[in-house]
Amino acid sequence: MIDTAIAAEDTPARVQLTRAAAAVDNASAREIGRATGSVAGNIALAVAPGAVLSKVSAMRSLRMARPRTIYDPPQIGWVKETVTSDKPWKTYNDTAVGSRPGQAPTLIRTMPDSSKRPVKFDGIQGDYVIDRKWKIVTAPRARSQILRQSEVLAQHRLIGVWEVPTPVQKIKALKLLKRMNVTNIKVRVVKP
Repeated sequence: MIDTAIAAEDTPARVQLTRAAAAVDNASAREIGRATGSVAGNIALAVAPGAVLSKVSAMRSLRMARPRTIYDPPQIGWVKETVTSDKPWKTYNDTAVGSRPGQAPTLIRTMPDSSKRPVKFDGIQGDYVIDRKWKIVTAPRARSQILRQSEVLAQHRLIGVWEVPTPVQKIKALKLLKRMNVTNIKVRVVKP
């Protein structure tokens, strides 16, 4: 690099200007923008020394940034399912992705009094917990199940997915979730 600087001193100014003009002619827009920004930044730093202090304080705040919190993966348990039926809804629930025959995946919900209770689902797919619904109903028991599922999903920082057999059921499910202000359960159609 020193040799290049010494050689540049011996090169006439018109040759240096010709080389610079050729470099600008062959430069891309990105290279021109970078050079212009560099020159403008250097001028601004020379004119406004306060800018130097702001850059230093900005760099200091970067060092003090907190690392991202890493959460443990959810502990998904399996409980024996005792429901037996020959109806189509049972087959539909048992064929969910990530399901096991005769068992249901569960997440443990922590109650306000610090007791623990399991909440059942029908399957697991990656970070999503799946619950299949043959028919959407708005009975009090169904609404309390929605609240239980939403609460346990929030406690474990997960997203739930309801799988329904028809687009009509999907619309009903979306309306019900919106009415109950539940945002951590998504709905999709999965044909039986």
